[in-house]
Amino acid sequence: MLIKNCMLIDGADIFEEKKDIRIADEKIKEVADVLEPEAGEDVYDAEGALVTPGFVEASCQLGITSQIHRFEEHDANDAGPVNAELRAYDALNFEDEGFEMAVRGGVTTVVAGPGNENLIGGTCVAVKTAGIGVEKRILEPEIAYRFVFTNAPRNKYGAKNQVPQTRMATAAVIRDILMKAREYHRKEKAGEKQPYKMELAALARVFDGMLVQMVAMKANDMEAAIRIGEEFGLNYVLVMAYDAPVVMKDLGRKDFRFIIGPLYGYNFSAEAAGKDLELGAVLEKEGVHAAISTGHPGMNLELTQVQLILMTDRGLSRKEAIRGVTAYPAEYMGLSSRVGTLEPGKDADLVVWNGDPLQYDGSVRMMLIDGKKVDIK
Repeated sequence: MLIKNCMLIDGADIFEEKKDIRIADEKIKEVADVLEPEAGEDVYDAEGALVTPGFVEASCQLGITSQIHRFEEHDANDAGPVNAELRAYDALNFEDEGFEMAVRGGVTTVVAGPGNENLIGGTCVAVKTAGIGVEKRILEPEIAYRFVFTNAPRNKYGAKNQVPQTRMATAAVIRDILMKAREYHRKEKAGEKQPYKMELAALARVFDGMLVQMVAMKANDMEAAIRIGEEFGLNYVLVMAYDAPVVMKDLGRKDFRFIIGPLYGYNFSAEAAGKDLELGAVLEKEGVHAAISTGHPGMNLELTQVQLILMTDRGLSRKEAIRGVTAYPAEYMGLSSRVGTLEPGKDADLVVWNGDPLQYDGSVRMMLIDGKKVDIK
């Protein structure tokens, strides 16, 4: 397939430049100023429309917690505070209406995982939002763990007079299970005999570099997550991260990976006092590149554009806004070899827009996932 006359934003080096794109074998094959059709090749004239990579949502519960049927289709939070052996992949529901919402919002890839009420809820899955064949849509069945340092687990278990009830207990419980998993991992690598424990065998993978999403809003929770991440040598990214500027100032560092959001909507808690649509612009001024998340269904994936528009209204640059939902989340979640930019060799996941995706009249005209047109409902 050849797409002619694109106003291309490729998520990498090209920003609003007239280009042609050739797609072959489900991949981006060529990007050039002018490409001539080959024999028998389908040609689509974009007529100067903006073309971007499909958006990448780095932290949500799409297919795990239904946007509409939340009580009937809620598989994100299990009973115990630590459930390292659970996999979001095993609960993934492709009938979730959220997938259609994602497509309407220009989202082609999501990282979906456990919710926010367990300290360790299990592993996240990376999945395409549309396509033929369940297995083909899975990019990574277990791409990251999710550790939660927010008030949600404390509120849930504190109400039952169980641990954790305090921030100290949150850190202690997570540290304890990591110490056990580290020792399990050491013995396994050394070939020492030990009883098989599924929970520890699963969690031990973080000591081989498996990514960990550290979910925290307040500075003290974020800093506890950082301490634990660095104490155990974890490959981690900070999620929600509303107090990111405070943390950078407190620690005198900017070398963090942040997935910020959701930022759109009301804030009713002291914990989320730092939730602000200006956060992206603040971080950009500091030279920090943040991925931007909706946390679906906390914020509907169909509102991805609205959040970006409001963030650019408050100072975030257009280029950083697009990269915040394409290149950066793909990079931080270890998916950049396949998605996030429209460079040769990457998956042919792209959106041709009606209007401007960073204006309220922007909408999806055509979406391709793996080079195939997606039905937009």
